[in-house]
Amino acid sequence: MFINNVNSSAKYYPNSVAASRYANAANNVRDTQKSDAFTPSRAAQSFSEMLGKLRDSSEVRQDKVLEFQQRISSGQYFVSSTDIASAIMTNRF
Repeated sequence: MFINNVNSSAKYYPNSVAASRYANAANNVRDTQKSDAFTPSRAAQSFSEMLGKLRDSSEVRQDKVLEFQQRISSGQYFVSSTDIASAIMTNRF
């Protein structure tokens, strides 16, 4: 917690007990502040590592691409018109 400008406003009210009390409190807070620290759990570290590996990997499965290229070029890849129409209607609506 950081209190701004309490000391600067306290100088306008030098005889005020409340102003000096707030100024002293602000100084005490500043003197006792500690820095925050964050230590992730082992599960979070593991998740972070896995996420990094996924980001580094390719989204294209080259083995599947080669398989479909071979099937198409050899004429062995067939998709029924019913399956195509069903996929269009499912994705459209």
